[in-house]
Amino acid sequence: MNGNENRTQEAQKGHKRHKNWVRSPIFLCLLCSALCFLCSFPFCCAKLSAQARQAPGGRPDLQGLWMKSAGGFQGLFIGSLDGTNLAAGGARGGGRGGPAPTVYQYTPEAEAERMDRLKRGYEDPEARCHLPGVPRALDQPGGLYPVQIIQDEKSVALLHEAMHDVRIIPTDNSRHPRNYRAWDGDSRGRWEGNTLVVDVSNFNGRTWLDMAGNFVDENEHVLERFTPVDADTILYQATITDPTVFVKPVEMRFTLKRVPADQQILEYSCLEGERSLQHYTEEDGGKKARVK
Repeated sequence: MNGNENRTQEAQKGHKRHKNWVRSPIFLCLLCSALCFLCSFPFCCAKLSAQARQAPGGRPDLQGLWMKSAGGFQGLFIGSLDGTNLAAGGARGGGRGGPAPTVYQYTPEAEAERMDRLKRGYEDPEARCHLPGVPRALDQPGGLYPVQIIQDEKSVALLHEAMHDVRIIPTDNSRHPRNYRAWDGDSRGRWEGNTLVVDVSNFNGRTWLDMAGNFVDENEHVLERFTPVDADTILYQATITDPTVFVKPVEMRFTLKRVPADQQILEYSCLEGERSLQHYTEEDGGKKARVK
């Protein structure tokens, strides 16, 4: 047998050993482990996001009725058209494996103000049916108020059930206006891949962030990110900066889940100047004693 024949036989044996190794349980376990490890990287999330619906032009289609499922501020739960709690089981922080609770680190002066506001919950602007502001409009207790998202090539609109609040977000690279202040500020959006990034400024400084006395002033700035995870889930992230209130940016993160198609935004009868018995003092016909 010459050298060429020996090399041919050795190659055939090596190929057979390779085939047996590829089919072995050990190799399959190692392969599965490697795939699980790789799936933890961002580029794999991009493939997952590809399952989300697409609008004409290739952008993610965010349209539909959505509701916060868990995370952020959690206070109470109510039902839907048929009484179903669409966020049953949710809890502040998202529950097991969910996002951590939002952390606020105040300046000493702002912390003193927050502690004082805890005694004056009746002054919460939302109790008087003012617009909740950003990000509070979305950071309502899970399962409470849905938001309808409508979009086209030049803008994205958020129609909130609460307060019938409407945010129109241009995505045409336009700039924030000058000399303009509002409860919801002014929103300007742009697309970064599959994520809608919204820059919000021009706040009037009168909004609270929740019923726990957390607040901002007119120097508030918010950067929001709406990232489709799949056809029925949006990851919402917000970074809140306010140099006169917080010593470091506040990071907020929770998920929006698609509401079943048989649900809808309900009428919200809350007119500016509403007398909320929960927040108003006894002298004003409410249930709280006035703080001396």
